[in-house]
Amino acid sequence: MITKFLPITLIALFLFLGCGKKDESAASKDSREATQTNKEEKKTNVIELLTTDDQIIKLTALEDGIKFENYPDKIVLLDFFATWCPPCRAEIPHLSSIQSALKDQVQIIGVLMEESKSNKEIEDFREDMGMNFPVTNSPANFELSDALGGIKSLPTMVMYDKNGVYFTHYVGAAPQEMIEADIQKALEK
Repeated sequence: MITKFLPITLIALFLFLGCGKKDESAASKDSREATQTNKEEKKTNVIELLTTDDQIIKLTALEDGIKFENYPDKIVLLDFFATWCPPCRAEIPHLSSIQSALKDQVQIIGVLMEESKSNKEIEDFREDMGMNFPVTNSPANFELSDALGGIKSLPTMVMYDKNGVYFTHYVGAAPQEMIEADIQKALEK
């Protein structure tokens, strides 16, 4: 009897606990730290994420959240993910469904947490997975992760209300129904 439930339990744990981030090379960390130091010297609180189709998503730090210049008056859901992460891949259809259904009220942004992927590879991945929301692929993705305290597990999603105020977050794969219920609560706020 136990042997029947063991595989199901392991799969469930894997999907809901998410993937740990892969270790980064020392050179890439040093490069990011140098970039972060340069940014701090400029005393700026703006991060510009670059999408795979060369669009800039401008974020400005607020005391209690983030102002999303490109998406005023929308709930924004940042999805920190990697292409190699099974739970990340499993939640993409749910996020695409939410984006389609609530496109006038919600904007999902995929934030790639990999350094070695070309925009062509990510665009192919987006097409294969049916992603209908932008994906950012630049060193600024890691700046954003650091600014949020460091993303330690994938997938991680962070939701902001229409005013850019932090609303909630999810670590590991989250059920679509839970995300939709939180979006409704944020819309009523």
